Amino acid sequence: MASLESLLKHAYRKVDERDGGVCLHPGCGSSYNTDHHHCEPRSQARDRVACVENIVTLCEGPHESTYWREYWQQWQRRMYPYYMSKREQSEMERLRLKRFTDPKVRERLEELEEKWGIWEERRIKV
Repeated sequence: MASLESLLKHAYRKVDERDGGVCLHPGCGSSYNTDHHHCEPRSQARDRVACVENIVTLCEGPHESTYWREYWQQWQRRMYPYYMSKREQSEMERLRLKRFTDPKVRERLEELEEKWGIWEERRIKV
């Protein structure tokens, strides 16, 4: 099994190819002092730390606050609508365990399972 460090290096190379090595913050485009940042925090996205869909290139500007994290999560949802967050995955597991008979809950579970299938199929492999 590959180490997390080697997986991250590979993911960062793919992110650099996607982003062109420049800050994606609107109106910035700087290539000076850029770094990779996670849209979904690493502490929450333990199994998604090395997912290209969860990483964005930013410079050392004022783009790292909680306010901007929400912006980048919205960007992530637009760019990769199939990205399955840890929160959604947990919700799907919870609904599977309870085996609800409520049609609305079953519909939500089917929606999440469909998204999970697309996520498994389309995510950028590292």
